[in-house]
Amino acid sequence: MSLDPRAIQIQVDGSCYQNPGGVAGCAAIVYYPEHLHWANEQIVDYGCGESTNQRMELMPCIKALKWVREHRPWPDVTRVQIITDSTYVTNNLPYANYWKKNKWRNRHGQPIFNDDLWGALLTARTKAGMRVDFIYQKGKKTAEGKLIDAAAKAAARRGGIDKDDGYMPGAFRRSMVKGDVALPCPANVQVAVIRPYAKKPVSTGEERISFNVFDEVTRTYKSKFYAFATRQMAFDLHSWRGWKVQFNTDPKYPQITALIEEVPLPKPPSERHS
Repeated sequence: MSLDPRAIQIQVDGSCYQNPGGVAGCAAIVYYPEHLHWANEQIVDYGCGESTNQRMELMPCIKALKWVREHRPWPDVTRVQIITDSTYVTNNLPYANYWKKNKWRNRHGQPIFNDDLWGALLTARTKAGMRVDFIYQKGKKTAEGKLIDAAAKAAARRGGIDKDDGYMPGAFRRSMVKGDVALPCPANVQVAVIRPYAKKPVSTGEERISFNVFDEVTRTYKSKFYAFATRQMAFDLHSWRGWKVQFNTDPKYPQITALIEEVPLPKPPSERHS
């Protein structure tokens, strides 16, 4: 979709230092069409003590749409265009209504992260009172893109009195396997020895556990997978320890169903004495 010169155009961006859990912020700048003869203005300048990149990409969209509802209508303006460099927002927005109807789970049953903000975004879009389109635009490729990037980073560096009440901190350690992202565990009732390195809670009372698989024969770590677990089970899975666990039978919604026993593992190189 191309930019409409007669639309209200709102550039949005988010930033988080030491993602996840670091100081974070977001910004939004509105560009009025030429026929209104109004100066551009920053309408969102939000900084908080801790959040995530993904939440800071959603937050300015919500706040911008609330601003639209409060300030519309404008003469000869029939739509608003929200311009973002976040594929997390633009790629997932078409599925958000389905997630909501499915109690904030995807088609495989996995819980959706940031459901509070996705719900708020759907509500804000409905209540905006006019057509709203979201447009992906690669960041920092235009003067407007560079300006909103700088504004979001400034808000994040500043932090501030704002608070992201929906942010749920997890636990994070270094993965023993470099590169790539964690993939869904190919769950098939198997028993494996794992070393968790990240826990990410979701509002359904579950946590997504990212882990490395430990091969007891070769005494090496391999693969980066994730699976879901109850909040209590996640609490018992100390991030820096090894556990023999059992999985369910659904590779599209992998879950850790049992903690069998703790297994001593080699210490990470940074913890070994020279």
